[in-house]
Amino acid sequence: MNEAVWQQVALGKGFFEKNQYYEAEECLRKVVEGGGRYADVFFMLGMMAHERQALKEAKEFFESAIELNASYADAWLGLSLTLGELGLYEEAREAQEKARHIRLSPTGEIDAYVKQKIANRYSEIGEILTSAGWFEKGVAEYQRALDLCPEFVDIRLKLANAYMEGGDREKALEELSHILQMQADYFPARVRYGLVLYSLDRTAEAKAAWEYVLQRSPNHRVAKMYMNLIEKR
Repeated sequence: MNEAVWQQVALGKGFFEKNQYYEAEECLRKVVEGGGRYADVFFMLGMMAHERQALKEAKEFFESAIELNASYADAWLGLSLTLGELGLYEEAREAQEKARHIRLSPTGEIDAYVKQKIANRYSEIGEILTSAGWFEKGVAEYQRALDLCPEFVDIRLKLANAYMEGGDREKALEELSHILQMQADYFPARVRYGLVLYSLDRTAEAKAAWEYVLQRSPNHRVAKMYMNLIEKR
């Protein structure tokens, strides 16, 4: 890589890391148009194409990155995410499995920024699927997100809701319990936990969950509403 190309790549990476995608894409496209073929450049272009929902273009960029570096786990994950949004679920699963078996560093860690970004995208796909009534597919997307970022309690709550809406209340309860073990005062999960317990006729436990919230947040409207429901009954 000559000095001019290196500077262009470095400039593009700098913009990319600051989420200044228009400037980053302009720099990195110049590298490619000038004949430069670098896996990380194609990867960043793929991420930015995906960000603006140019999914076919994103797929091509990720595939180019993988062609240059078959062990590029982040590119495999980006490809998996894009294939999923294109409705190519089997191919998406295969790409994700490829990523699972690649060691990116001596500790086997994938870049945290990339993991978080892709986990949030999987979560968005899960929301789309569950809102359309495809609960099993939605659950699968949330699980893929949590495979990357198991500490994301908001995504785990969405998974619990998908289980609940799909009729699997025991699974919903399991996920909510997991959240509360991580963050006891995460009130959205605590309130939902009470609701699932109530639906299982475990009224005393449901009441205890909502009382827990109201003791710490007396004006919590949803917890109040559910407590009023119990009292009226």
